[in-house]
Amino acid sequence: ADTADDSAREEEEEEEEEEEEDPVFGTMNHRPEKRPPRSSCALWQALLISQSKGGRDHRIPPSPVVHVRGLCDAVVEADLVEALDKFGNICYVMMMPFKRQALVEFDSVESAERCVSSGNREVVRVADQQAFFNFSTSQRITRPTNADDPAGGNKVLLLSIQNPLYPITTDVLYTVCNPVSNVLRIVIFKRNGIQAMSVEDAQKAKLALNGADIYAGCCTLKIEYARPTRLNVVRNDSSSWDYTKPFLLILSLSITALCRTQCSLLHQIQGL
Repeated sequence: ADTADDSAREEEEEEEEEEEEDPVFGTMNHRPEKRPPRSSCALWQALLISQSKGGRDHRIPPSPVVHVRGLCDAVVEADLVEALDKFGNICYVMMMPFKRQALVEFDSVESAERCVSSGNREVVRVADQQAFFNFSTSQRITRPTNADDPAGGNKVLLLSIQNPLYPITTDVLYTVCNPVSNVLRIVIFKRNGIQAMSVEDAQKAKLALNGADIYAGCCTLKIEYARPTRLNVVRNDSSSWDYTKPFLLILSLSITALCRTQCSLLHQIQGL
């Protein structure tokens, strides 16, 4: 009797083992067939990749404009120019810092093709980080309507502050820009303008600072050449400053003091 009971228990255990649930394939007795050899998988994956790349190449024809992806957070325009000018002359760069991307316009399709093909064959690093390259759907980067021809340059730069979580004053902009090039005047309004000593100084500032964060993760600089060639400053304060005319600060303080006196007199006269 004991032998019969043992045999029955063994049969029940075998049935339970056969019906044991597998977290991926369900019951063990429904496990799929053995996977194909590794070589077959590799060939299949290579075929898929080849088809994918081929389709992408047919969809996007060669263009002088290259779309760059995978950039690091701290990359600026100068890093892109330094890494990619070996493929040809660069006409224009548009930074997209929040996406960690950029558009780079070469002076010819051939230069752009050298850039894209080189990026597909080998690792191309921008600011010590591998970047990835494709042709853009655009044949030319659209310039801002208020910017002059970038090849000609301008000593006045238009700074757009993106994601401005902290206040931006003339002191902040001077601290950021003056170490790169000599700043003459700053005017802050809905669009920020900074005038450098020369066109060359403005070009240096644009290269070094375009795409950089004033504060970590915010207040990102997007820099273009402005249309006016000179900024007019009437007083030195947190919104405007002429570093060639320090006496404007004294003048503005005198005007402010006079206004306060007049307001106080008006207050006394009207009894308000």
